[in-house]
Amino acid sequence: MAAHYDRLLGLARLICRDTSDAADAVQNGLEQAWRSRASLREPERTRQWLDRIVAREAVRVSKRRRSWWSRLINPDAYVGWIEPADEHATVVDISSALRAGFERLSAEQRAVVVLHLHAGYSVVETAAMVGVPEETVRSRLRLARQRLRKELEGVER
Repeated sequence: MAAHYDRLLGLARLICRDTSDAADAVQNGLEQAWRSRASLREPERTRQWLDRIVAREAVRVSKRRRSWWSRLINPDAYVGWIEPADEHATVVDISSALRAGFERLSAEQRAVVVLHLHAGYSVVETAAMVGVPEETVRSRLRLARQRLRKELEGVER
């Protein structure tokens, strides 16, 4: 499990959008995996098995996120002071717009986007990992893509 930790943390961070929530999701997921390690019948599929457990836990943790007030009082270590954007600026960085759009997706949409588009799992594998029908995964992917396209409409390229 130690060999997978950094990758799992990155996966959970993409879904949770918060480092401490992602660390909690990975910790809880690894605890679940350890308790149910006897259920892993194919050791060569350990990566997919751990990804599924951590992705589900990340969605669950993301839904019960800390309040905005506690995030303000106890910010993450990587949060620094950000100067306000120039209100007269017209050029918006495409990666910033994409990141902002990704942040506004629901936890369920982020999970399928991360697993399918980022981690490279098929729709069938993604559906099994998040525990929903394949058509639900396709629908969430379609809605996420539409939302991200809408976010990028006004961005100069």
